[in-house]
Amino acid sequence: MARFTVHGRTQQECQQALDELRRLLDVEVTLPPTDRLGGAWIARATQQAPDQTVRGLAVR
Repeated sequence: MARFTVHGRTQQECQQALDELRRLLDVEVTLPPTDRLGGAWIARATQQAPDQTVRGLAVR
């Protein structure tokens, strides 16, 4: 599983970065844009391995 974090100075900038990531990759948003974690806006997303295995182990 790949994990991604995007940052922005504003909520809009963070949302635009997240939208761009979603447009380019097949990701699932795990944390919508928030500023609760320390002042800067962040969002997080994950992507399953294409063959549903990571390092030889089945992804659950």
